[in-house]
Amino acid sequence: MMKFKNIVKRFGDKTVYDGFSANFDGITAVLGRSGCGKTTLLNIAAKLTDYEGSVEVIGETSYIFQQPRLVKNLTVSENLTLIGADKAQAEKMLKEVGVDGGLYPKQLSGGMADRVSLARAFVRGGGTLLMDEPFRGLDIGLKSRIMELFKKLYGNSGGDVLFVTHSPFEACSLADRAVVLEGGEIIADLIGEELREDRLVEVLKAL
Repeated sequence: MMKFKNIVKRFGDKTVYDGFSANFDGITAVLGRSGCGKTTLLNIAAKLTDYEGSVEVIGETSYIFQQPRLVKNLTVSENLTLIGADKAQAEKMLKEVGVDGGLYPKQLSGGMADRVSLARAFVRGGGTLLMDEPFRGLDIGLKSRIMELFKKLYGNSGGDVLFVTHSPFEACSLADRAVVLEGGEIIADLIGEELREDRLVEVLKAL
């Protein structure tokens, strides 16, 4: 479980969060208008930015950024071993995502690089996974395949996931829960039968 308690975050004169508290477990989608603090929330969870308050996460944290951020002079396999995987683990995971471990980042298409990002995030297993619009810019067919891959890999890892998306479809397809942020607060919290695409669209249109 991820626990945010009394989070305060400012960028200069702009206050993004002022006493934000929430607990997340399972797979949670985070939606809201651009600039409402979605990516900032992930960065706080990953401790990539300064903030006031406290954050607790279980296990190690993996982060899938909007851009793959692969080390250019290393092969795909070496990019995975760089974060602690042994060669056998790296090759097994790359086989799962269908990418040749001997390739270099410059040889990858956008979709291949996204699959490598998933492989890198899941190679350790467990822990907490943060994803910032991981399916952005993919065509419908590739997006569907990568989303199915995510479900498979997540099912084998069993960790908690917090992911940012602008897509109600992605949220309803992957998440157990969806929260909508506005003004540094959760203004909608949908779970179970309430987690429907039409309901999320309705909430987002009202922002």
